[in-house]
Amino acid sequence: MFLITPDRLNSDESLESFMIRLCECNGFESFQLLSGAMWEWLIDNDHQAAGALPRKLSEINLYHAKQSSGFRVRAFELLDSLFEDDSRPLMQHAVLRSAVIFSPNLTSVFHSGIHIPRYLLRHNYTPVCPACLTESSYIRQYWHLKPYQCCHRHGVAMLFHCPSCNTVLNYQNTEKITSCGCGFDLRNAVTAVVASQEIAISQLVVEGERDNTRSISHWLGALLWFSRYKQSQLSLNMVKEPELGWAIEYFSQWPNAFVCDLDELAAHAEMKLVRGFNHTCFSEVLDELLSSSRKLPSSDTRQNFILKAVIDFLEQLVRDNPKTKEANIADLKLTVVEAAALLTTSTEQVYRLYEEGYLHSSVRFKLHSKLSPNDAVFFLRHVVELRMAGMASDYSANDVYLPSW
Repeated sequence: MFLITPDRLNSDESLESFMIRLCECNGFESFQLLSGAMWEWLIDNDHQAAGALPRKLSEINLYHAKQSSGFRVRAFELLDSLFEDDSRPLMQHAVLRSAVIFSPNLTSVFHSGIHIPRYLLRHNYTPVCPACLTESSYIRQYWHLKPYQCCHRHGVAMLFHCPSCNTVLNYQNTEKITSCGCGFDLRNAVTAVVASQEIAISQLVVEGERDNTRSISHWLGALLWFSRYKQSQLSLNMVKEPELGWAIEYFSQWPNAFVCDLDELAAHAEMKLVRGFNHTCFSEVLDELLSSSRKLPSSDTRQNFILKAVIDFLEQLVRDNPKTKEANIADLKLTVVEAAALLTTSTEQVYRLYEEGYLHSSVRFKLHSKLSPNDAVFFLRHVVELRMAGMASDYSANDVYLPSW
């Protein structure tokens, strides 16, 4: 068995789109027929790899594997050998699982050197740009990202619904790239011109900054943080995705706009109190300020500008509220995870600092009991003072303060 490679390989094409074009140039009417032929060939060559090959187009990508992608990778590697050249198109277009976690605790995928939060991936629908399809008939991988709501090349809104039957577009179900299931040619659709801010968001997702100060992965992390932080204030588009055009204006005023928000939170802190500040959890007053910005996707404050702004604000907050007989907002209690975010280190290092006496617990634990990552036991003031004493650095995403020996 051998497979004919489609005429043109596009580095930004999605795997599912490539599979549809692969069916067309090899004479298969549907992906189910193609996957059936692939499965039979794999059975003869590696029955374990054959069991990892799904028959549905929407489940073909590597990151969809329920337990381990290992066998599916093996299947892809074997199938790549069926092409006449060494381009390895299946592995080249595949989206992989990633070990990187975005705050607060969101998994991610990996493609073309970029870590993408799964929270930002579209499911069950994929919009298209009619102008892009006219130029070249394939689905771009970045069309699967929720922040990408307009074409950054043509400055028009993405097409989410078929103009003829008003069905939400999902090429993975119809197995058609340039037309809807009803037969309407999507290249003939007309879409509206959009504002420059929306174009800037799409451009940021695909190309990053012009000066490459921050990676695309970190900008996706920033947009993830913004979509959750301003969730209640964002308007939704026709498929109920948050419209993120406002993020450009918000980040252009960084960190002033963010500091104003935090100042307002701090000013109304006493209204949220049930007990004294020194008996109140940090998250009860300042919400998920630290835990939501800890990994976007790293703790390196040169890239994670949101975490840097949070740390700068908290350091100033402690300076403005010195220790007194009466507890104040600088005496809020942090969890292990929040202390790790403030110290830009791992939770393991926080435990080490606690065991060695650099961090003191405000609670005395019973014999044989353990400190949980979600136990609020460290005073904000003490953690900030430890950081300001030189224990933390802006040049590492995982500071090792104390070795394990």
